[in-house]
Amino acid sequence: MSVYMMFLILLFAHLLADYPLQGDFLANMKGKNLIILATHAGIWTGAICIALWLMNILVTPIDIVWLFVVHAIADYMKAKPLGFYKKLNPLGAGLAIDQGVHILQIIILLTYKTI
Repeated sequence: MSVYMMFLILLFAHLLADYPLQGDFLANMKGKNLIILATHAGIWTGAICIALWLMNILVTPIDIVWLFVVHAIADYMKAKPLGFYKKLNPLGAGLAIDQGVHILQIIILLTYKTI
C-alpha cells in the first residue's frame, strides 16, 4: 500500500473521529471538563490506532500516548481558548490551526512508521 493511500485512510479516520464521533456534547464540553476532553482524545486516538492496525502498522504504547497527549492539548487550548487561540475565530483560523496540528500528527506518524 502506498504512503499516500495510508495517509488518506488516516485522514478519513481523523475526520470520522474528530467530527461525527465527537458530536455536539463532547465538542461543547471538552473545554469545561477534563474527563470529556480525555474521552474525545481517546476516541480520536483509538480511531487512528485502529486504522494503523488495519494497515498492519505496529502501534506502540509511545505512539498511543503521543497521539493522545498532543490531541488533548491542542483541543484543550482551542476549546478554552488559551494563548493565541484567544484572538482567533474558533470556526476560522482557530479551527484551521487545530486541524493542522492533527494532520501534522498523522504526517509525523506516517513518516517515522514508514521509514
